[in-house]
Order: sequence, then structure tokens, then C-alpha cells
Amino acid sequence: MLRPPGWIRRRNPRRCERPVLLLPARIDIDPSLLFFSLLGLAVSGWIAFRNGPLGSRVRLSDSQAMLELMGVSAFAVTICAIAHASVTATIVPFTSFLALAFFIRHSSMRLSMPGAAWLASQFCALSVAWLWTCAFVSESGLPGWMVGIAVSGLTVGLVVGLLGCIERIAREAILTHERWQLPLCAPRDRALRKRYRVSIHLPCYAEPPEVVKETMNRLAALDYDNFEVLVCDNNTRDEALWRPLEAHCRVLNQAAGEERFRFFHVSPLPGAKAGALNFCLEQMDPATDIVAVVDADYFSRPDFLTRLLPFFDNAGVGYVQTPHDYREHEGNPYLTACYWEYMPNNKVDMSGVSEYGGAFTIGTMCLLRADVLKAIGGWAEWCLTEDSEVSVRLREAGFRGIYLRETFGRGLIPSNFDDYKKQRFRWTAGPVQQLRRHWRLFLPAPWAKPMPGWTKLLEVLRCIAPLQNLVGVVFGLLMLAATTVAVATGTMKPVSVPLLAWLMLGLAVATWMVRTWHRYVLSGCTRLRDMVLGELARASLTYVVLMAGVAGLSNKPLAWRRTPKFGAKGGMRSAIAAALPETVLGVLSLGAAITTLFAAPLIGGDVAAFTALAIMVFAVSFLAAPFMALLALAEERQEKAAAAAAPAMSRLAPALA
Repeated sequence: MLRPPGWIRRRNPRRCERPVLLLPARIDIDPSLLFFSLLGLAVSGWIAFRNGPLGSRVRLSDSQAMLELMGVSAFAVTICAIAHASVTATIVPFTSFLALAFFIRHSSMRLSMPGAAWLASQFCALSVAWLWTCAFVSESGLPGWMVGIAVSGLTVGLVVGLLGCIERIAREAILTHERWQLPLCAPRDRALRKRYRVSIHLPCYAEPPEVVKETMNRLAALDYDNFEVLVCDNNTRDEALWRPLEAHCRVLNQAAGEERFRFFHVSPLPGAKAGALNFCLEQMDPATDIVAVVDADYFSRPDFLTRLLPFFDNAGVGYVQTPHDYREHEGNPYLTACYWEYMPNNKVDMSGVSEYGGAFTIGTMCLLRADVLKAIGGWAEWCLTEDSEVSVRLREAGFRGIYLRETFGRGLIPSNFDDYKKQRFRWTAGPVQQLRRHWRLFLPAPWAKPMPGWTKLLEVLRCIAPLQNLVGVVFGLLMLAATTVAVATGTMKPVSVPLLAWLMLGLAVATWMVRTWHRYVLSGCTRLRDMVLGELARASLTYVVLMAGVAGLSNKPLAWRRTPKFGAKGGMRSAIAAALPETVLGVLSLGAAITTLFAAPLIGGDVAAFTALAIMVFAVSFLAAPFMALLALAEERQEKAAAAAAPAMSRLAPALA
């Protein structure tokens, strides 16, 4: 039978000198925690059911939204009441949820009712989970110093979690919003107020000539005629790679009847890609209104300029960015895994960030105002992500950006795991560098100039994300280790993990699976196999993301490592070397998890199971890296075998005919 709710004092029965914590009894919080866990799963399903391929563009009438909200709530209330044999135990969480959901819905009419319900459930669940965990720690018989550290860490985690919930209002806008201020796609047949002069900058270094030539061909086929293309090859030593590009510029100019393509081979030229782009700024037509950046491997659509230039009729728009997208991944499991790891962020998260003022450029298929770009000092050669860094200074200058979900060009995915890791290292360490350099810009007024929307909050949270993850991992492992040692040495009694905690873990995993599935669907992924591959690819980057976050804090310049386009090279040895740190950590984690389970008689079954499960999560994440490396190698060998067999098959074809 449940004890009546009430605030009680908790003392360690073994050590009365421990500081007193004024907390509710954990058993009194159980119904609320179960209710919000069930509610999170139910609301996730509601959103997935209501939102189609275009995200949360489906609007419900007020009466229908209210009816469905009550149905979702009734699901959580019913199961919670059955589990606790009491309906009254759900009254407080149920009314609190409804009050917060209606407050959020009417405070921001951009949110759908399912979206408001999701945010309300998350805020409530996070707060109740913090309170429940603090009560559990207080009642578990831990030493006083450990209780203090644990509660302090949990409180910091609560603050970070609440900020994360606020960030997800933007990042998950596709899932939760029904009204948008900014477009998701470019308008069609919209007349230009001005015939903008566009300078397209195409930087390249040691690229396959045939790939770059086709990129140039696609630009030559644009259905807009007032542009130039500056092809800047910087520091390529092999003339066989850049001479064909120089010759192809002459061919395209002859076909156009004018000098539209200009080629530059510059060596030495410092600054990597940013250095090449700054060189192009100096060489471009002085009459240029708009600068476009296209990577050497990106094949653009003919309407790339005609569809995007009308946005610049608005004098407040400083840049327009379209998503990273890729080609030639179909039929290749490794490239498919990488592709679907990329796309939820490109097609879901970035649109919501743009809606709340935080759109940033991502290095290709983007347009920027030429005069503003030059006025703020061009591209940052010190930063690994010169693309997103420049958008910070553009917003600080008073301009805003627009990010569209619509694809206007497709590039190539790194063909081996080592290059895939290098790319993610650059994308992760760069934002940390940005925060180190520009942190003063993100201070609130009056200490810094205003920026559009939620720019400051979103930029800070994006930049500290890898560091936040690292700190959370370290703190969690230290607490698990301290608890294990304390139990093993007899400093504290074995901790019994309540059955409810395991149930909550299962519900949290189920909710994550529904949300993850929905994000993939909104990204265009419909096959479960591809979703699993995408998550394996994401897990395989765990180590490099953590290390890149630390590297970004360094005062020393970090080397800019390009993504090769020549295809995979190397064999088994290279594949193993590419994932060696992750393999070692994965094996060690697996061993630690097994050892922990064998130590159950010493430290207690619940502590052993919980600790082993946490370590196993890391083991799986780390071991996903060698899986990806070997998957890439297998595909490389298969392609080589097919290429070797092709000439023989062509010789046999006449005989077979």
C-alpha cells in the first residue's frame, strides 16, 4: 500500500553524521515517474502518426487536438493506475502535464498540439526523474560525501537537460511545429527584382580531374546566365591533376562564347580551403553581388541559382544554405550507412535551427552576399569549419540566414572509414574552435550585440555538445566505479535498483526508437535495414567525436584534412589501423562488462547488472567502428573484383551472342 505523499528527512541509518537531505520519499514519486515515461512513449507515437513526410505540416482542429490529447493521456493514466492500484496517484502528474501543455501551446502558436504535449512531457519527465534519482541516492545508504557529489552532478545534469529541451524546440521543429516563419523549400517561378551578378567559387586540391570536370559541366548548364566560375586549385603538385581542369575551362568558355570560367593554380597558398576561397574573393568580378560556393565533387541542379537568388531581394538575408546531400551510395552498405547517418541532421535538425535564427553555412551549395562577406574579413583560415564560422560573423553583422530542406546538389561520401572519421573530426573540432574565439559574441545584451532569434543559445549548445558528452561520460563512469568499490569494500551495503528503474529504462529505449524511426522517415529513409546501418555509423563515430571536442580546446592550430575523392585505398591493415583505438576500447569495455557480471556476488546483482549494461553500451559503440571499417573494405574488394571481371565479360559477350 502506498504511503501518503509528504516531505520527510532522509538520514543514512549507518552514518548519522551525513548531511540531512529534505526530499520526498522515492516511493511517492514512483507514480509520477511511470506516468511521464508512459506519456513520452505515447506522445512520440502520436507525433509519428500525425506527421507525414513534410514534417509537422498537418494541422488539427482544436476539438480534434483536444480529443487526441485526452486519448494519449488516458493511455498513460490507465496503465499507471493499474500498476499502482490507485487512480489518485496520477492526478498530480496528469494535471501538471495538461497545465504545462496548454501553457506552451498558447504561448507559441507555432507549435502543434502534439508538439506542445511532447515538450511538456519532456520538461516534466526530466524534473521528476531528477527528483526521483536524488531520492533514490538519498535512500540507498551511500556515504555522505558520495551523496553530495551525486546530487550535485544530477543537478548540473538537470540544468543541462533543461537547456537541451529548449534546444530541441528548435532542432525538432519539423516534428513539433505546424506554423513556420521561414520557407522549407525555395519558391518556383519567382521573378527577381535585380539581375544579380554571381561569382561561383570552386576550390579544389588534388581532385580527380574527371569528377571536377563534371562539376564544371553542371555549372555550365545552369539556367541562369549572369555568373562566372572561378576554379582555384591550390597546392596540387601533380600537373596531371590540374592541367586538365585548366584545359576544360577553355573548352567551356568556347562553348559559351565568352570567358565564364577562369582557372587559377596557386602554390604555395596557405589556409587550405579557406585560403583558396579568400583568393577567389580577391580575383572575382568587382561587380559581383552574390558569392556561391560549390565543392569540387558536387553536381548542382540547373535551377540552383534561379531558385535561390530571389531570397536576396530581402535586404536582411545575408546567406542561403541548402543541405549536404550525396550520390552513388545506393547498393553499397557502407556508403548507405554513412548516407543515412548524415541525413536526419541535414533534413530535420538544420531546418528547425534555421527557423529559430541559427542557420549556418556548411561549405557547399550556398550563396552569400559578396559585399558583406568581404566587409567581415572573408573566410577564417584558422578554423577547421570556416563555413559555419563565417555565418557567426554574418549574423553578428546584423544579417540572417535561411536553410532549406530541398536538395540542389549532391556530392561524394568518403569511401573509407578513416576519411569518414577525419571529416567528422573536422566538423566536431571546428565549432569548439569557434566558441573559443567568439565566446564574447554569445554573451547576452548589453555585453554583446543582439543576434537573430536564438542564435546565441543554439551556437553555444552546438559548440559544447561534444564536451558536454565527454563530461557526462566521465562523471557517470566515475560514479559507477565509486559505487562498485564502496560496495566491494563494505563501505556501503549493496544497492538494490528498484524494478521501476528497469521499467523506465525500457520505456526510454522504446521512446528513443520511435523518435529515431520518425526522424529517419522524415529524412526520406523507409527501410529498417538502412536505419540500423545509419545508427551503427553514428555509433562508430563516438570516439572521434569525443576526441575532437578535446582537440578543439587546444591553442595549437589543427591540420585541415581534406576528404579524398579518389576512392578507397589500402587493405585489411589499413582498415584495422583506422579503427584501432575504438577496437581496443571496445574489447576492454567488453571485458570490463563481463568482469563486472562475475563480480555480482561481491558487489550485488543490481549494481553489477546496471554497471555492466552501461559499459556494454560503450562497448557496442566502440566496436561499431571496426565493423564500419571492415564493411568499407568488403565493399572496396567487391568493387575491384567487379571491375577486374568487366573486361573479361566484354570479351565473352560477342561469343555468347
